[in-house]
Amino acid sequence: MNKRVLLVDDDPNVLQGFKRNLRKHYELSLAVGPHEALATIRNEGPFAVVVSDMQMPEISGVELLARVREMHEHTVRVMLTGNADQKTAVDAVNEGCIFRFLGKPCPPEVLAKTLDAALEQYRLVTAEADLLSKTVSGSIRVLTQVLSLAMPEAFGLTQEARTLAREVGKQMNVQPLWELEMAAMLMRLGYVSLPAEIAKRYLRAEPLDGKLLALVDETPALGSELVASIPRLENVAALISRLNDPPSPQVPAASQILKVVGDFQRYRHDRSPLVALREMEGSPAYDPKILALVAEVVEATYRQVEVLVSQLTEGMVLEEHLLDHAGRILVAKGHEVHDSLIQKLKALCRSGNGVQEPILVRTLAPVPDRQPETEAVGIG
Repeated sequence: MNKRVLLVDDDPNVLQGFKRNLRKHYELSLAVGPHEALATIRNEGPFAVVVSDMQMPEISGVELLARVREMHEHTVRVMLTGNADQKTAVDAVNEGCIFRFLGKPCPPEVLAKTLDAALEQYRLVTAEADLLSKTVSGSIRVLTQVLSLAMPEAFGLTQEARTLAREVGKQMNVQPLWELEMAAMLMRLGYVSLPAEIAKRYLRAEPLDGKLLALVDETPALGSELVASIPRLENVAALISRLNDPPSPQVPAASQILKVVGDFQRYRHDRSPLVALREMEGSPAYDPKILALVAEVVEATYRQVEVLVSQLTEGMVLEEHLLDHAGRILVAKGHEVHDSLIQKLKALCRSGNGVQEPILVRTLAPVPDRQPETEAVGIG
């Protein structure tokens, strides 16, 4: 575990005094003044604990610890000050989210007890964050695996949907972007409630009667309920729940992006991407601005290439059926390539049964970042 402590003061003598008393017990680094502290954190961070003096030139201790929080949110922050008035304390707590507030001069034994408590707090916070991260990533993995088993056609669109949504989200400055990406991966989770044949027809943009279409319209709500049970994905669930809402300022931009991306994937099942986008133009179901951005990303990034099995990479999409040497279909057109599929195909080639090569695939190359729009689009 990280047990590193950074002490910050504009008086080198104060820092050396702390170092003499504490160096045998803690992994100490010293920074003379706020600018040196920020440089040290950038170059050597993160630190488990940062202890800062309040009164420093140019950048106060409150401002410094607020910046530390922005750089490394789990770093535990401690304030030292000889000006222990109420306003200083309130500012320190509110702006820097201070763990402890100590007066100067501070006896070494008091500071040592505070450092022990701060290191324990860091251990607890980072352990909780790590557990939560693993819980979230594990839950998403389970859900996508369920979708891949129950509805492989829908699962085969997840990585492409994520890539398209991410690129459009960047252009619109949607924040936080990871929520949009997760929603793109999980937006079809509710399809597990559909009969397999109905889901296939819908994903191929085949016409459905009113009753069947009503079943499809219920899937975002079901998917949202499943996702909402995962810690930290409540906002992702909310984005999915509004997937079919008509575009308006009240509907999160991320939900509107998902709608355009999802329907584009359906319409281009048996059409070229640009033809599919032209057919979507003018529909009141889509924000014209988002539709134009999707078209821009598609035009800039879609590539059809022929590759060998050894050249397959995750995220490629099959543009035609993958056949063995006897002409039998191994993997259907439209399926997204993932690592386990690549390994199975390589094993098949080694066995002597083989795969017909070259393989025609569609791939999405990342688009270069451009300057975001002046006004950010919030997720709501």
